[in-house]
Order: sequence, then structure tokens, then C-alpha cells
Amino acid sequence: MNQLGLFVFNTILSLVVSCPSLPARAETLDAGWTKLEAGAFSLNAPSGWEFHKKRGVDSYVGEFSGDGIVLKFDYGRYSNALSDAVAPKYIITQEQVGGHKSKIVHPSASGHGLTAIYFAKVVGSDKLCLWGQDLTESQQELALKIFRTIRFP
Repeated sequence: MNQLGLFVFNTILSLVVSCPSLPARAETLDAGWTKLEAGAFSLNAPSGWEFHKKRGVDSYVGEFSGDGIVLKFDYGRYSNALSDAVAPKYIITQEQVGGHKSKIVHPSASGHGLTAIYFAKVVGSDKLCLWGQDLTESQQELALKIFRTIRFP
């Protein structure tokens, strides 16, 4: 590496190391939110939201509900990888949530499709998909905010 390349590399490295990291979005929750435990994971949601375990066949399933929204989840080996959610019908992002890589999708046109988060690897070969169906714009915004609070033990 020549001197200019070494200088550029060292400058970029020092900037990256010295920059303070941004606070996690989950740490800036609104007052009145509560932590809901689902055993394999937890999330934060506005007061009044409830967790309900459901009967699953080959995975752990349940739902979180409140404010007229139902967010269902499937935690196991065969959870939906959201591969049917493709652009331009969906807006797709990759984010780090709860220390794990996640795929977040929501419809380009609110009210028509899944608003969901998917973790391809949580523990061992387990995966997690949490979703709401046909959410309004404000419901979608709330669901996305809730998704970003997911934490694993």
C-alpha cells in the first residue's frame, strides 16, 4: 500500500473508531410502553397490549394484540422467510435488531399485505417471523416500532 493509501486508510479507521455509536431505537421508547415476554423472545408495546400463546404444530406460535392490531408470530425451524415480499410491492430493509440480523418488510401501499420482521437465525436452527396483515399506515408505523424492540434472552 502506498503512503497515500495508508494515510486514507488510517484516517477512515480513526474516524470509525472515534465516532460515538448511535443509541438503539428501542432505547427511546415512549412512556407507558411495557415489556411483553413470549419466552423465546420479548418485545415492548404500548400499555394495554397482550400476549397470547397459540397451539402450533411444528413450532412455537402466538400473537400480540392491542390498539386494533394483531401481530402473529411463528418461532421455529420453518418460519416464513418472507421470500414472497418483493419490490416494488414491498419496501424491504435489513436491520440489526436485538443483536441479530433481521429482514423487515412492509407494503409500499399501506393496507395491502404483510408488515413483518424475519430473523433467519435466532437460536440453533430456529427462525422467527412476526407479522401483521393489511395494516393501516399508522398501524404499520406502530408495528415497525414494536418490531425494533424485539430482544432474545
